[in-house]
Amino acid sequence: MEITQTLESITIVTDDCDLYLNLIYKIRQSFANVIGTRDRIIIFYSENELIQRKYLLKFIANLYRKTVGSGVEFWLTHHKNIKLIYKNPTSLQVLIDIDIKFEDCRVLFDLKNSEELFAKYLMRGFNDKNCDYFPRQNWLFFTPHSQKDIDTLSNIINIKEHLKYIVNFNYNQDEFELFKRRFNALNSKEYKRRFSMLASLLEDHFHTLGCDVGDDYETVRASYLNLTKMYHPDRQISLSEETKREYTDKFQKIGLAYEALKPYFQEQKNFINSQG
Repeated sequence: MEITQTLESITIVTDDCDLYLNLIYKIRQSFANVIGTRDRIIIFYSENELIQRKYLLKFIANLYRKTVGSGVEFWLTHHKNIKLIYKNPTSLQVLIDIDIKFEDCRVLFDLKNSEELFAKYLMRGFNDKNCDYFPRQNWLFFTPHSQKDIDTLSNIINIKEHLKYIVNFNYNQDEFELFKRRFNALNSKEYKRRFSMLASLLEDHFHTLGCDVGDDYETVRASYLNLTKMYHPDRQISLSEETKREYTDKFQKIGLAYEALKPYFQEQKNFINSQG
């Protein structure tokens, strides 16, 4: 770790990739006035963040003492920009291929050809709380919640150099455009106004299928298929007549609920497709 101080800034340089990612996480959690690229991040002065700044610099001073063996004093820090820079310790970059699939509301990164470190890097970039990582399959699911998240996604997959990696993100551009259009439609005021009231009117049908209001079509359809198998009359031959009647009644209600919800989901689809 190297630390340089001038009258305008404090610059921290590290070649420890894992340390760099951990510091980025702390910075993004604690500071609002921040910009960054794949290998550097800058914290701009904000009067409301003096306490966070104090604790961050104290933390870095302790790290410096442990790694270098000597102390460092930060002087006149209140107004200075703080720069954190990752310096690749070797010119040899790792080439990886990442397949991306766009689902209704989330993005799947297939990381089977990459290291766990790259998964950590992506999660830091996307904000950990928006991610679900499955290390056994080496899958990372990212669920955007704002336009800023969508912009971050676009920036990351449009850049080839990330830390020590050269990355080929493999995805279908048309599917990505559809995903962004769907996200914008689902988060529009018009969509919420039109479909929130309609969904509440159909609440009983969602519950009949064991679903919650707001579940997507694939979730509802999967539940419908499971329930129809469970309550199908052909599977109730050995039951009592009374139980058969109960199951048949349930089977019919399941079918009616599903048929009632299909136009609702088709209307959603039509609305999303109409958004340019």
